[in-house]
Amino acid sequence: MIHFMNRRLKHLITLLTVILLSAGQAYGLTGSWCGELAIGQAKLRLVFHFSETADGATQCTLDSPSQGVKGLPTTVTLCTDDSISLTCSTIGASYHGRITTASIQGTFQQHGYSFPLNLSPEVSIEERRPQTPKPPFPYSTVDTVFTAPDGALMSATLTIPDNVPNGRITAVVMVTGSGPQNRDEELADHRPFAVIADHLARHGIASLRYDDRGTGKSTGNFLTATTDTLKEDAMSGIAFLRSIASIAKVGVLGHSEGGTIAFMLGAEENAPDFIVSLAGLAISGREALMKQNSHLLDRSQLTDIDKENGLKLIGLVFNTMTEQKRKGVLSPIDIDSIVRTSGLTVAPQIVSSLKMTQKIRTPWFDALLSLNPREYLKKVKCPVLAINGEKDTQVEADNLSVIQELVPHAQTRLMPELNHLMQHAVSGEVDEYDQIQETISPEVLDIMVQFIKDHSCK
Repeated sequence: MIHFMNRRLKHLITLLTVILLSAGQAYGLTGSWCGELAIGQAKLRLVFHFSETADGATQCTLDSPSQGVKGLPTTVTLCTDDSISLTCSTIGASYHGRITTASIQGTFQQHGYSFPLNLSPEVSIEERRPQTPKPPFPYSTVDTVFTAPDGALMSATLTIPDNVPNGRITAVVMVTGSGPQNRDEELADHRPFAVIADHLARHGIASLRYDDRGTGKSTGNFLTATTDTLKEDAMSGIAFLRSIASIAKVGVLGHSEGGTIAFMLGAEENAPDFIVSLAGLAISGREALMKQNSHLLDRSQLTDIDKENGLKLIGLVFNTMTEQKRKGVLSPIDIDSIVRTSGLTVAPQIVSSLKMTQKIRTPWFDALLSLNPREYLKKVKCPVLAINGEKDTQVEADNLSVIQELVPHAQTRLMPELNHLMQHAVSGEVDEYDQIQETISPEVLDIMVQFIKDHSCK
């Protein structure tokens, strides 16, 4: 039942969602067709891409945009004028549908579960993600590389505004949220860092955004990295920008875990000149994970006692993981033994999910449990802008009160109706991200620009 900060893992909540979300993708017929799987209260959008070979055979691949999964090989086992059948062996799934003029009415099956899944033609990316920057651009971009302390090569894009009045440029290093992310922090076809870089450049502010280590064109191993490792990568980006003669001030703009990394950098001797944190975590990793699990259990169909016992078990597992980290070990945890010793009666799906998470446990997660951003925040002296969304279900709004307490000079903004991605939202839930056309609130873009400009000449 552990709820990972990593957006690509955060759906691993119950055994059912683990099974479904670690899988499920498909494509069909010429062009792209999409539909939503309803999994309890959550929805998962799947996109099937159909094409034809030279001899007329239909072939297919499957995407799950909200999970960052693209191009899963999918076999077309039947394709007639009115029917389509597909299998995706990678995830043990199949799809069978009846083709009509404007839709495919069918059923998605996986590991013994069946769900209705109706598909309709996918609209263009331009319609679905209208904020994604399009040429011509009134600024310059340069592909470049900088080196992390352990020798990893970080592949990056430097965006430089044209015609800066005094010739001295303010720049930001952009740090992504948790999980292996590319330089645009791409998720569900949203490219928030590309949108931010575009907006900043149009207002005379340069930026450096980079693929996380082991992701995209960057080298290094993401699976062995912790938040401290990623902080060092970001610090190398600051040093790179400071080596450019035309750049006067260098700040850090981080989202989610990247916002927490910005706080960590602010406590360093060679701190950035300013910090912009979008939903950066201020409470401890353990506190945040417990809040996230509590929220997700509240959305489940479990009884109150099952929820209470489930949270207690999660806390006990976290204790064991923390103790292992203290001793410098990383070994499988016997969940059944903890259940027996505790005397708790725990819903089977919670126990199964905890067992599943042990199989994908990483040094990053163990380190997150011990991470307490408060230790860094109280050392931050540079200007700080911290923004949280009122409807954020991953980093709750009371996060800002911790920042304000420990960094009294910080500017904090709680944005009404915004979620964790700074989109205008209805529910704020993770499964809604893909359904929203807006990539990032224009108000947030403008607030960031004004803050950076206010601190460019000080």
